[in-house]
Amino acid sequence: MIPRAALAVVRAAVEDAQREHDDQAEAVVARIVTELRDQGWTIIAAPPEQDRSAAA
Repeated sequence: MIPRAALAVVRAAVEDAQREHDDQAEAVVARIVTELRDQGWTIIAAPPEQDRSAAA
């Protein structure tokens, strides 16, 4: 579960990207990661071999 404070940071970063018409997914993700880290959150990525479609 993602804490509400982290979701607020993600939402703000996405809204900023939309407002700036930044449609490069990598840039938006990088912005989200940077802002979460700036707020003190730790980012843990899933292993690349994990099949996300199986989890859905």
